[in-house]
Amino acid sequence: MLPLTALRTQIKWILAVFIVIFTASVGFMYGTGGSRSNNERSGDFVVAKINGEELHISVFQQHLRNFIERNRIRDLSDKQMPLIYKAVLDEMVSNRAVIDEVNRLKISVPAEDVNKQLKQIESQYVTREQFMQVLRSQNSSLEQAKAEIARQLSIEKMLGDVAGGVVVSDDEVAKLYDMLQGNFTQPAGIEADFAQVKTKEAAEKLIEAAKTGDWGKAVELVSADVKISSEAGKPERIAETEMKDKLEPVSKLADGEFSAPIEVSSQDYFVFHRVRAVSEEVRPLSEVSEGLKNMLLQSKKAEVQRDYVKGLADKMKVEIVAEDLFTVPSDDVKPETASADQKPAEEVKPAEEKKAEDVKPAETPATTEQKPAEEKKAEDVKPADASAAAEQKPAEEKKAEDVKPAEAPAPEQKPEAEKPAAEQAK
Repeated sequence: MLPLTALRTQIKWILAVFIVIFTASVGFMYGTGGSRSNNERSGDFVVAKINGEELHISVFQQHLRNFIERNRIRDLSDKQMPLIYKAVLDEMVSNRAVIDEVNRLKISVPAEDVNKQLKQIESQYVTREQFMQVLRSQNSSLEQAKAEIARQLSIEKMLGDVAGGVVVSDDEVAKLYDMLQGNFTQPAGIEADFAQVKTKEAAEKLIEAAKTGDWGKAVELVSADVKISSEAGKPERIAETEMKDKLEPVSKLADGEFSAPIEVSSQDYFVFHRVRAVSEEVRPLSEVSEGLKNMLLQSKKAEVQRDYVKGLADKMKVEIVAEDLFTVPSDDVKPETASADQKPAEEVKPAEEKKAEDVKPAETPATTEQKPAEEKKAEDVKPADASAAAEQKPAEEKKAEDVKPAEAPAPEQKPEAEKPAAEQAK
């Protein structure tokens, strides 16, 4: 499919917050006594102790399932499982360390910020009752959801303060521009006003209004049927390579001409108004410097925050009780007979030590995980797992809704129209 690249700036994805309140939320461990005698491997046995508190297999498995699902891990071998267990434990330790620090510093956020976040979450569902049903299905309540949101916003506030002094110089921006210059080449094609509407009638009405008046006013006239459109006075660049198949008529337009409604489906019609032809060009540094500066800033902040979270996690006292879960079987020992006292052949790096570029921006640790929202720019919109405690995604800073306590069934998908138009045209 052909991407209508210029339209990506017009699409504003709302990142959903999926609330699930596990017993692991505030204290993911329960009980402070010793483990069962001889590390009995039946029932809800103890996996590890963190600062003296017991982490039971039931809670650990919740995090394990979320971790595997969130990272789309498939077909694990016997040798890989201990490494996954270690990564999950690292994540949980980092989560707990950050929450403990927030509590120690007594960081809080205004109630209005919590309510605003809650409304954004609810807006992802068709009705408020649907949202409430999701909470009930997770044995949660509105008050518990608010408490979880408040904690996540407090975490974001703490990590924001940690990286508050980070700056980026003009020289750093210029060096990044030189390194990425090939990415700023804009292809030859045309610039055109564009709209995608639900009906042919609305498309025809838009064309007639635009011919005798302003593009913005014409779009407003049929706004109830408009799925996406270019801004008035800001035509979109459409590459020559995109103007084929169903969009081929656009290539035959003269400057100032409107296309007839182009039908993609029974509820998708495109309208184009050609403004002018454009040749291939490279965007100058002056046009992209702001975005590059933000990219560098978020990367630097992620590094500072990651180091901060790692420092907190390193202070936690972790005692592994069920050592066999974290032991990599040797080649000459069958997986089912691997000794519990074997030491891991290799370990994954603690999740919080991941590189900043692998993580979303401003994403803060969460005590519970969620499924990736994208499938993140991104991938992973995921809400915040401890491994990504302080890491961020380049080029944009996430809001508090990106820091999610856990996962819940995803709300109904937005209309297909939110995808770039030329992709749907295929």
